[in-house]
Amino acid sequence: MRDYEKIIQEKIIDCRRIAMLCLFLSAFLYTGTMMPEYADVDWKLAILSGASLAFLLLTFFFYWRTSKLKDRLDK
Repeated sequence: MRDYEKIIQEKIIDCRRIAMLCLFLSAFLYTGTMMPEYADVDWKLAILSGASLAFLLLTFFFYWRTSKLKDRLDK
């Protein structure tokens, strides 16, 4: 049982790290949409906005996964 708890704890740590990385990338790409040279070109703005949204959704997924792993650890 001890090894099982250790594996779940490591998965929780990994999910948190990946979620923070996705959140950082989302914020970085969102700031790219505010640059005037990219605001003029619609397809570049759409790509930056879409990628930012995708990373933000991944952030929510990994935080959800972390909460599910915590519930499994508590059982």
